[in-house]
Amino acid sequence: MDNLLENIGSTLKKTRTEKGLTLEAASNLTGVSKAMLGQIERTESTPTVSTLWKIATGLKIPFSELLNDKSDEDSALFIDNVDPVYESEGKMILYNVFPFNPLAGFEYFYIKMLPGANHTSSPHKASTEEYVVVTKGTLEMIIKKKKYVLKAPSAIFFKADEFHSYSNPYDEEAVFQNVVRY
Repeated sequence: MDNLLENIGSTLKKTRTEKGLTLEAASNLTGVSKAMLGQIERTESTPTVSTLWKIATGLKIPFSELLNDKSDEDSALFIDNVDPVYESEGKMILYNVFPFNPLAGFEYFYIKMLPGANHTSSPHKASTEEYVVVTKGTLEMIIKKKKYVLKAPSAIFFKADEFHSYSNPYDEEAVFQNVVRY
């Protein structure tokens, strides 16, 4: 987890300084407080998925860039060995399996939602699309104010330029893969 926090902090600071932004200017763009941004840069705070999405959206960078360990080595990846990010009081567990690759134009997440998990994602830039494949349990989604109940195995595709939410109001864990294409 320490490597993940260090990468988030260093990527945030590098991106902010490359764009010539003060903490205050970055705060205005992201909607995340200046104090919180500073704490994240210094690895004094563990940001939520919602906070990371706000930062990525405001700074116009792929979400996975904040999570990527920048390794260029080819190797097998065991998802349980990936440092997860927790959201929804620890009930949403997000694994950044394949970080954003500008040549491919997408990032890939493996996500577990424990019973009671709920997450709302901020709108992404207009060209962003999401592909969700539910492989275990049942996932409820709200997209453009319409509710979808996705029972495994099932899938959905949508333009991610509006608020959208993921929830698991059921007694069984839900597992899904999420491909975000920019």
